[in-house]
Amino acid sequence: MTSAAGSVGGQIRPAAGRHRRARRPRFTGPSDQALNWLAGWYAIALRLGGAILFTGVAVLAATRQTSGWWLAAPLTALCLWSAFFAWQVRRSGLTATVVLADAVAISALALAQQHLVPAVLITDNTSWMLPLACTSVYILQITLRPWLGLLGAAMVVVAYGLGAGHPVDAFLLVVETIVAAGLVAVIRGGARQADAIVAVSLETERQVRAEEARRADEREQHRQLHDTVLSTLTMVAAGAFAGRSPALTAQANRDLRVLQRLEGTPAVPGGLAPLTDLAPKLEQAAASTDDLAVRLKLVPVTLPSPVADQLVACVGEALRNIGRHAGTDEAEVTVSGGAGWAVVKITDHGRGFDPAATPPSRRGIRESITGRMQAAGGRAAIASHPGAGTTVTVSWPT
Repeated sequence: MTSAAGSVGGQIRPAAGRHRRARRPRFTGPSDQALNWLAGWYAIALRLGGAILFTGVAVLAATRQTSGWWLAAPLTALCLWSAFFAWQVRRSGLTATVVLADAVAISALALAQQHLVPAVLITDNTSWMLPLACTSVYILQITLRPWLGLLGAAMVVVAYGLGAGHPVDAFLLVVETIVAAGLVAVIRGGARQADAIVAVSLETERQVRAEEARRADEREQHRQLHDTVLSTLTMVAAGAFAGRSPALTAQANRDLRVLQRLEGTPAVPGGLAPLTDLAPKLEQAAASTDDLAVRLKLVPVTLPSPVADQLVACVGEALRNIGRHAGTDEAEVTVSGGAGWAVVKITDHGRGFDPAATPPSRRGIRESITGRMQAAGGRAAIASHPGAGTTVTVSWPT
């Protein structure tokens, strides 16, 4: 049988080794776990508090007809058992074994109640044995599965009725059992329903994030295709290369290497990534523009490796745009920043353009620069006017 409480105050834990299966928590949702935690402390309070309270009441209610030995031995056993019960629950949780053992102990006391309680109190149903039996019923209902909890409660009820001499006197315990079982069923049902709602919400959120990651990866692949194959093919179609060209061969080789890295590579890998020096990557991007003279103004900057790759890809796209559209063969890349942040400006003094008039079909700036930096958690800005050149600024973080 599984347990209903896995921990009490951070100290009640499932037992290890060969008893682990029997002591595994019955419910695993956060609401049920909270109820189990409260149930463990509640059971300890009922048993220890009840033992102390009812021992005192039993002594005060004793009469001359009550044997001192008959009273002292069971009450001492009750206190010792209560102390062991609390220790065992704190150590291993509210297990079926300890709860059923508690029911057996209380049933034994109930059977002997005519030797422990004055007859007049038993007749009036005002003896301390009745609330003591109720504590066992409560612990059974909050711990065990419904059918087993009711069987354990039936044992206590029968023992109380036999011990009182009149089984009908146990009707109050029957009522207590029904009420406790109903309340626990309602509370447990509400807890499971709440856990199910939370689980569905978490699964929906996970699916949404997975879909966002998939789309981000697709967008990154589209950017890479735009920046490599489509860019090269556009230059070929525009007649930028006449006949065999070493520059075209080198560009095609670079495009091939980029495409080979696409499979299985997310746009911006999650988690913590090591910092990498930005300068060598920018120098490589500047050197890949064969027909453009790029002046670099660099300072020591380190960024997470995935972010650095995205930023350098934006710089490469900006330089390619200058070579294709600006009408100039010079550009300048200025870097400012430090450890964990960077601002990079790519400037040319070419013909410029009106960013607001860029048609939606032109994806170079919108996706390969602005979209890429946003996906990486950064920012991109384009400042340009016809006849006044262009400045592209990319920064990370925002």
